[in-house]
Amino acid sequence: MAPKYHLPEPAAMPIPSLTGRFLAHNQGSRAVRAFYAADLHLGVKPLTKPTMVQSALLARVSTTYGWWAEKRWEERWQIEAGLIPLVPAAAARANGNSTLQPVVPDVGIDDATVVSFVRNVGVARILEAAVAVEAAQ
Repeated sequence: MAPKYHLPEPAAMPIPSLTGRFLAHNQGSRAVRAFYAADLHLGVKPLTKPTMVQSALLARVSTTYGWWAEKRWEERWQIEAGLIPLVPAAAARANGNSTLQPVVPDVGIDDATVVSFVRNVGVARILEAAVAVEAAQ
């Protein structure tokens, strides 16, 4: 019988890691969590699968930017090159609901002509007409 137990290959043992979920939900005391932070900093335990909030905090961006980057992963090189924005422009919404506002065609009337028309007809009449048009749609 051998006097002590000896592992044949110590490097074969996996290095324990701390997952983002564990760090976000553990109920350890401040001292215990401080040692987790020290473990991560010293490289004793690697951080695996951090949460989006943790990743965004480390990268110094908002979680919204992090989520958009994850959604638009396929377009990464174009976004990083500045060819397209990370967060696409939101569609125009009428009165805050989800229906899209119709696009107004450019009919070639300049702003000065519109202002002159509104002054001649009157603001109250223009607003009444706009209400009637919206009600008819």
